[in-house]
Amino acid sequence: MAKKSIFENLNYALTYEELKGFYHNIDPRVKLLYAVATIAVLVVNDLQKLLVILAVNVVLTLLYIRILNRLAALLKSLSIIIALIVVFNTVISLLLTGWRLNIYSLFETQAKAILRVFIAAIAVTMFLATTTPWEIVQGLSKIGLKYTYLYTFIIALRFIPIVFNEMKSIYDAQRSRGLELEKGGVLSRVRKLTPIVVPTMVCSMLRARDLVEAMELKGFGYSNRRTSHKPLKLRRIDAGFALTIVIVYASIALVPVI
Repeated sequence: MAKKSIFENLNYALTYEELKGFYHNIDPRVKLLYAVATIAVLVVNDLQKLLVILAVNVVLTLLYIRILNRLAALLKSLSIIIALIVVFNTVISLLLTGWRLNIYSLFETQAKAILRVFIAAIAVTMFLATTTPWEIVQGLSKIGLKYTYLYTFIIALRFIPIVFNEMKSIYDAQRSRGLELEKGGVLSRVRKLTPIVVPTMVCSMLRARDLVEAMELKGFGYSNRRTSHKPLKLRRIDAGFALTIVIVYASIALVPVI
């Protein structure tokens, strides 16, 4: 099997998957609450509490076991960022201690940083992989945000995988014409990216122009109110899931460590 690129892993991890499951049936506002609450609770600076938060999210993934493959793909694409975080924390720790190495303190700092990345990755992947862009628009508009502004974010989110796939096609086409991107130094490789970046940008602008014309023809933004053939309704399962998340996270954050 061919090794996937960073863009392909991101595309796979963050693209919505049509599936019948627990999280797919949850109201998007509740899933957004879960994602925001998960990221917000990461302000805790205790290693034991972060481990408990990770354990809670791992248990939640059992309700959508296919998320594990997507999570692995996301972490692979973030491996460079994780490595940079480790290096940055090591340098800062050494500077604060006068270049005296404290193994336990350094390990604890690195573990906290990596745990935060893992937990945030679970929450974001869970939200995006089980929620359609149109559900996100509906959910955010229901809490008071104007839908015309939301579409900017949703269209960008929707077109990210399309742009990635287009870039991959252009990359393969340029390689078939003899463009060698893997050879040379860093600056040489960056310069060679021009035949890939420029066609991708041109195709994206042409697609954006067609999209604008299509939205104008359909009267987008004509009315401040937008209706839906499938309006969102909070159910008992949604309220129960939201209440459970709030209680669990509040308990973790507020209860002191023994």
